[in-house]
Amino acid sequence: MAGAAMRSGSMPVLENVLLSNTAGRLTLKATDLEVELQSVGDVAEHIDDGAVTVPCKKLIDIVRALPDAGQVTVKLSANKLAITCGKGRYTLATLPATEFPEAMKLAGAQLIRIESRALRKVMERVSVAMAKGDVRTYLNGMLFKATDAKLECVASDGHRLAVGEVALPERVAKNLAVIVPRKGVAEIVSLLPQDDALVSIEAGEQQVRVVVGDTTLTTRLVAGTFPDFERVIPTDFAGSVTVGAGELFEAVRRTALLAESKYNTLRLSFTDEGIKLHAKAEGSGSANEEVIATTTVPKLDFGINHHYLTDALDAFIGESACIHVRDASTSLLVTGTGDSSIRHVVMPMRI
Repeated sequence: MAGAAMRSGSMPVLENVLLSNTAGRLTLKATDLEVELQSVGDVAEHIDDGAVTVPCKKLIDIVRALPDAGQVTVKLSANKLAITCGKGRYTLATLPATEFPEAMKLAGAQLIRIESRALRKVMERVSVAMAKGDVRTYLNGMLFKATDAKLECVASDGHRLAVGEVALPERVAKNLAVIVPRKGVAEIVSLLPQDDALVSIEAGEQQVRVVVGDTTLTTRLVAGTFPDFERVIPTDFAGSVTVGAGELFEAVRRTALLAESKYNTLRLSFTDEGIKLHAKAEGSGSANEEVIATTTVPKLDFGINHHYLTDALDAFIGESACIHVRDASTSLLVTGTGDSSIRHVVMPMRI
């Protein structure tokens, strides 16, 4: 709930969570007007129907500190919410439920079902490429594109691109393309369990809703049209380099300690034996590393932003990565070996 509630602002009620009881079902709801999170559960004893709002962070802090096996009693009295567990008693100030915004309404929704673990994995590996605070607002989020029986998650900040593909259990009724904002992406990832259960995605005209069990997350969409990402993914290559992703990741991380901080540039050299890395910072020193790799490319030198390279490699830690190369002026394509369900495209830099 804390992620959905507003931390500060001109509407104090948005810092609160709405508690409402109807026919023995307790609903908790928090929103910052961009993202709305709602969870429903049963109450152990009968209580009168009603609703109130209390500070979200304080409530969560209290609940987290309570004993795991303790029974919690909640009672509203004189504009205070009393929480009792064992010999502990806590009171929270309240605001009227009538001040809480109405629930986001979904119009023209299209339903998609997808495996939770697979979606979470793809979103985590693609989200690193999202822009932050870009004037091109359509880059400040992640594209969800559903066609046939697959969902593609796409992100780009204009210097790199990440694409992840998840198979759907059934074909979509019609093609879908919506842009989920950064915060919505983070909250969806946090919500998705690491199991094979199917979750529901309902995409409307202005919002998208993800339903996991008794918890529902709704987020507004980013207006605009995402660029034609397929056009920037290179397809013709001179060859490729296959390397342990974790080994190269660590080598890049160490070499980058002496990279020029202004541009974050590393020199990569592909040789018959593997990959050489070089970084130099004026007045500080230089670093060199070598990583054994299997190459099918001619000898080639190029520059690359080390942050972008490690972000791409991180998607394949624990396995081998395949770096597809055309020449020193064309973007690199990083994939798994024999698996292109996750693709990272990184632009080279001048050296």
